[in-house]
Amino acid sequence: MTALDLLIDATLRDPFGAARTHARTGRRVIGYVGADVPVELIIAAGAFPLRVPGLPQTDVAAVDEYLESSFTADVRSIAAQYLRGDLDFLDAVILPRSNDSAQRLYYYLCEMRSRGLTAGPTPLIFDLAKIPRESSRVHTRWATSRLAEELGVELEALPGAVERRNRRRNLLTRCSDMRIPEPGLCGSAVDRIFRTADLCEAESFDTALTLWLTAAPASAGGPRVVLAGSSPPDDRLHRSVESAGGNIVAEFGDHAASAAVLQLLPGAGFLEAIADHYQSSDAGPRAFIDSSSAIEGLVKSVKANGVIVWLTEQEDALNWRLPGEMSVLRRSGIPTLLLTRRRWDGTDGAAGEIIEFINTLKGAP
Repeated sequence: MTALDLLIDATLRDPFGAARTHARTGRRVIGYVGADVPVELIIAAGAFPLRVPGLPQTDVAAVDEYLESSFTADVRSIAAQYLRGDLDFLDAVILPRSNDSAQRLYYYLCEMRSRGLTAGPTPLIFDLAKIPRESSRVHTRWATSRLAEELGVELEALPGAVERRNRRRNLLTRCSDMRIPEPGLCGSAVDRIFRTADLCEAESFDTALTLWLTAAPASAGGPRVVLAGSSPPDDRLHRSVESAGGNIVAEFGDHAASAAVLQLLPGAGFLEAIADHYQSSDAGPRAFIDSSSAIEGLVKSVKANGVIVWLTEQEDALNWRLPGEMSVLRRSGIPTLLLTRRRWDGTDGAAGEIIEFINTLKGAP
């Protein structure tokens, strides 16, 4: 096994291992939820940035007393971890306004802390406004400055933080793109890389990934699939496709792959550039994009043979985009498997339906 394989296996067995080790040395660890939080600010504050994962094995029964069933499953898992004390080693956890469940969790945690019902790390809100208009851009710049103050960001550290994060973006983009040739990288292997990236010490992970990319095995072929919709908690959907001889070559939506995004290019000032980058980013469930045109363009660019749309039973934002996306996919003639109101833990037979779908794609042009 390569150094990267060993690192990924160890990290997925103990997702908080590296962050806990960092915290035990007296250094700060800042958690965050989703792809819409400016990690550059955490780095420039001298803290370990930890993207808090929703874990399918989490017992979420304790949160039923506080949270409605409409909260997405990953956020319910994070809430359960918070209430149980699993996140107590964090100094703070940042939740973005651009994710409805995460935003509501911020208010719930604040209220529970004020009533003495729970302790845990300080919840912070990143008041990101995604609407593409000048007032939203101005507001997001203000929200970014406020978050920087709350975190104790050293402004002179921002250029180095942006450079480090851009290095990660470049590596993950290269990794994602290497699925596209045929044969290409195995989709489940790439998905595990995405999931591990923001749980590790940056230097060790980036070094291991750089070495791995120089000799990464291009072994996956068969029907080429785009996975759209909700973000699954692990690589089980990718593995289901591969078990039938196919490969997921791209994801569409708020997936772990959203970490592979365009470089952040500083303009007049680093803090303003960071704000503008996240305000205009296509990542996140509330991104203002023409999702119908975007998924059509992605399917064509990766020469996909089929699309799997997987939406959890608690999904809210992405459901509004579904009619337009399905219309354009039908018009383009691309075979599509629509799986709606599905269980997040995958115990509803989705794997079998995916295998049947991939079998119908075999031999298709």
